[in-house]
Amino acid sequence: MSAPMDIFQFPLDFDFQSLPNKDNKVCVVSVIGKGRHNPFASKASVFNPVLDKDVFKGLLNVPEELIQQDAVECFYDAESQVVYLHHTCMYDTYRLAVQCQRLINQDVDQDFFNMWQKEEYRHAKTLLWLFSISHIIILSHPGASFDVSYVRLFRTIDTIRLKLLHSITEQLHGFHISKDWYHSGRPCSPRVLFMFESTTLTKKTEPVETGAISKNKTATKFSVEKKLVHAIEDQIYRILRKSRIITNISNNSLFAVPANQEFVYIHTKKEEISDPVSFYLQQLRMNNSVESPRSRGYQSNRHSSQSGSETRSSSLPTSPVPGNSTFKEFLFQHVELALGRGFDDNVGRNPVTPVFEVPTCELWCMIANRLYDFFLGERINAKAQAHFNTLKSLLETDIRFSENRCNKVLPVAEAAYQEGLPTHYVTNFHLNKLQQAHRVFHQFARGPATEKYLVQLDEACEKFWKNGRQLCEEISVTGNHCINPLHRLPDEPELDSNRHLPVMPHTNQLKTRAACNCGRKQADKDDPFDHKAANYDFYAGLEESCCGKLEHVDLPSFKPSTAEARAAQIKKIERSHKNSQGDTPTVKSGDIVSGMANLSLALSLGQSGGSDYSHHEGISPNNFATTSPHVEAVEEVASEDSHQIVSTSPMEETTEKLEKVEEIKEEEPDHEEPEAEQPEEAALGIPATFRQVSTTEYLPGMIHSESVPGLLPKFPSWAVCCIGKASLYNHNTGLDYPGFLHGSHFLLPWDITVKAEKDKWPSVGETASRKGKQKKSSKDTAEVNLRIYLGNEYECPRGHRFFCSGPEKIIKVSSTSSVKDNANKLVNLDMPLYCACPHCRSSKGFLGQLMRLYVVTPEGPVRITVNPIIQPAPSPCPLFNLGTTDVVELSASALWVIRLPHIYLGDQGAYLMPTESQHLSQCRMMKGVFGYRDATQES
Repeated sequence: MSAPMDIFQFPLDFDFQSLPNKDNKVCVVSVIGKGRHNPFASKASVFNPVLDKDVFKGLLNVPEELIQQDAVECFYDAESQVVYLHHTCMYDTYRLAVQCQRLINQDVDQDFFNMWQKEEYRHAKTLLWLFSISHIIILSHPGASFDVSYVRLFRTIDTIRLKLLHSITEQLHGFHISKDWYHSGRPCSPRVLFMFESTTLTKKTEPVETGAISKNKTATKFSVEKKLVHAIEDQIYRILRKSRIITNISNNSLFAVPANQEFVYIHTKKEEISDPVSFYLQQLRMNNSVESPRSRGYQSNRHSSQSGSETRSSSLPTSPVPGNSTFKEFLFQHVELALGRGFDDNVGRNPVTPVFEVPTCELWCMIANRLYDFFLGERINAKAQAHFNTLKSLLETDIRFSENRCNKVLPVAEAAYQEGLPTHYVTNFHLNKLQQAHRVFHQFARGPATEKYLVQLDEACEKFWKNGRQLCEEISVTGNHCINPLHRLPDEPELDSNRHLPVMPHTNQLKTRAACNCGRKQADKDDPFDHKAANYDFYAGLEESCCGKLEHVDLPSFKPSTAEARAAQIKKIERSHKNSQGDTPTVKSGDIVSGMANLSLALSLGQSGGSDYSHHEGISPNNFATTSPHVEAVEEVASEDSHQIVSTSPMEETTEKLEKVEEIKEEEPDHEEPEAEQPEEAALGIPATFRQVSTTEYLPGMIHSESVPGLLPKFPSWAVCCIGKASLYNHNTGLDYPGFLHGSHFLLPWDITVKAEKDKWPSVGETASRKGKQKKSSKDTAEVNLRIYLGNEYECPRGHRFFCSGPEKIIKVSSTSSVKDNANKLVNLDMPLYCACPHCRSSKGFLGQLMRLYVVTPEGPVRITVNPIIQPAPSPCPLFNLGTTDVVELSASALWVIRLPHIYLGDQGAYLMPTESQHLSQCRMMKGVFGYRDATQES
């Protein structure tokens, strides 16, 4: 590869034999320091007027990946025998701005400080290399004052240079150089010149070119500029001498400054052009025409707008002002001396022979390439690596200070975390204490090591917490934490991760007072941690001592066919809503109508209630294939009202269709009954396949209007039991059960009128038992008045129990009076799920929850039915029910109790008592709970 005639970068990768005038001796001039924020020029652009050509350009058109790299640009001027080196680094403001913008745009993980430390380390090694191969080094300052931060950098470099001297001499072995160069590791002690790109002089010192007065002002300006240069030189010299960067013997110093020549240059012209378009427009406005450049030197005929060279804002620059030398004159007085007799910057009484050698261009290129690979190459020199590590440590003073500071503060922050800790605590408490420790740490910690030690603080605090101080994170269904240490449950499998944990159940020592299924016995109830404990375990534990021998209605529950039964994965079901026109979205033929989901599930309970119902009615599964007038009539009605199915709730649909069935039965004339009567659900058009239920997967929550058809809960959350005969209840004394508030333990009468055959059923007040049987003469019917007693019991957490006669209306009967209310509101109105306890209003204001329904059924031609439907939260919320295929029919002349769930668990979680009072009214039991059927139709 031939040697390039333009600018190139290190390491050199061409044939040095192809260099022009390769045997000529060369002076190496390097420019280092800081550059201004100018994309059209760089700090090496001052060499362009010296070279009379555009060589060192700005970074405007340089690719971003090249801008990010630390590089050394090189240009060989064979005519003047000078090699120019330009070190580009992060100290160039434009390059630094590009790198910062890249960090912002790419959102990289590396923080700016770590990136800066790496760049500073490479920058220091590059300076070590430049101070080992250069004759003249120009230190550029974008401002007007000396940057004293270079003092620390120069002292660090000088210390490492002396330690690396032996390794450098090993790299120079084999080159034809003098012994002085070989032993000192460099051709000379480089002379450093200081260049300032701006000045502190004001415009008042500029000369006026007319009259004698202007000459005096011009002379004053010249003296001020020279005085400023000399003052800066004296200042820099004193700083360098006091810091012992330069000494009397230049051979022993990192660099030297001339004793009898100027080594400071100040640019007194206007700053470089940052916008070439604005510059040309300004020139056109001032000159009104474009003059062809004549003998104005390079600064007038080069494309200053593209290279960003220095120009005046008033006009194109003319010849230099007398007494103010150009940068070329300032530089070449040192270059000519270097190419001549060399530098002798030693001072003192005892003269010392300076070390100074000017190599040929080819020799210099080979040595520079070898040393570049030593200082900045990828190959690591084992002997020198220890010294490079020392360099890195010396440069990272901020990190070392931050490390020491953070290491001192870390125990203080840990002590702040451990102060006032309980024996065991949960994650939220741990995080709050950790935030407190962070505040203490940030109050005293400083520097880039803060994040590193902050991680150590987190690890130490977490280790302290997990060392036997973790509290169980389980939360009860009512929102209270378990107070046990971290543990595993008795039925939880033993794993490697939990083998060390103690075995115990969840508890928080919070207890409430609650009654059993039938309500005759009260006991303390632990705060439940799942809905099984809330709705089943507590009441099952009281069955043995109280309710176990009572008659119970079997409610649907899961019957597994395998030991590997598991909970079904329930996805959230989107509820159907009416559109803006009030219409209901159309349901596809292959989909299950959303409003019939609950009914489908109820009819699918073939293993529990379905078989019992079929046996009672004398129905077999084959009857679903038959047809009857009832079926045809109901199908006709159903088809007429099919547009209403989706818009109504599932239980309302069921009730409406069953009522239509009854109406159709009453309207039809007497005729012979078919051999097998169709079940009502078959008349409703429900396929028989829906009766199949899963025996391998169970419903994780409770049955509700949005439950997946075919899934049953693992246990019933409701209870329906018969306490005994109707005579157990006395309307004058009420229920003598524990926990009832005085005067609030009475059931309410509900009088109904039904049609019955004469002389078959007694009227209200008559004795049900008669001696002997009277022969029925005819089938004449008459109206019979019957009385049922109903009660909605509310129970507060403290065990207080009371009945309500209507929404928010508590029954209060004095000892000298009787019940005056009736149960019409209980039958015809929605009842709230929560009601304020009258006994607790003065203290904590506990709310009573609707927990039991009491029914005293009559002896008569009717069967009382119950079908409680609960909405436990504001809409949207599913409706919870017993899950049976039909309403529950209660036996005649008996006292029945329907115990409601304590916790309502849906597919998306538990529905707890609302915290806001305005939402309490939306938690309710829907009307239509109580009903009755004509018992005379039963065969």
